[in-house]
Amino acid sequence: MHTTKSDPVTMVVTAHPAPGNQKEWEETLTNTIQASLKFPGHLGTTVLKQESTRKPTYQIVLRFDQLENLERWKNSPEREHWISKLHALEHCPPAITHNTGLETWFELTHHDEQQPVEPPPKYKIAVIVWIAVYASVIPVINLIRPHMTELHFLLSSAITTSITVPLMTWVMIPFLSWMLKGWLYPENRKP
Repeated sequence: MHTTKSDPVTMVVTAHPAPGNQKEWEETLTNTIQASLKFPGHLGTTVLKQESTRKPTYQIVLRFDQLENLERWKNSPEREHWISKLHALEHCPPAITHNTGLETWFELTHHDEQQPVEPPPKYKIAVIVWIAVYASVIPVINLIRPHMTELHFLLSSAITTSITVPLMTWVMIPFLSWMLKGWLYPENRKP
């Protein structure tokens, strides 16, 4: 995947704490995330936990504003310190992937053994994003337009997008990805 230095970038780590180490691993992960928050360009970290009868699985989604800032974190002594502590508590080495652009909305799916999954084709991403935009923007505009008649067009647009973008990112896209996962990831469907 081609990445320019100015593209936002997401690093996804899939990790499995060793049996008996889960609580200490979670505490160490919290310290690792707190250390990463101090680095320039950090846009946030999300931790998803999936319980399993065999082993717990964690997906850590780390976002930076550009590849250069992610690399600064990855090559830092602070990260090396915390990652070495995490690795000592893990069942096996973590799987790490990097993505940029809209693909990052579609990378986390429910699949066996947490093997890496290719993002859906661009046309499928475009369809899902179009549905999410349409379903988010139209209702928001109709709900808030009557209350913004006195505001300048640029200000009312800024308010509208500040509502619709988070709605798309954290509600619509995840919901549509879950609802249409069989179409987005047909190779992962069980026979």
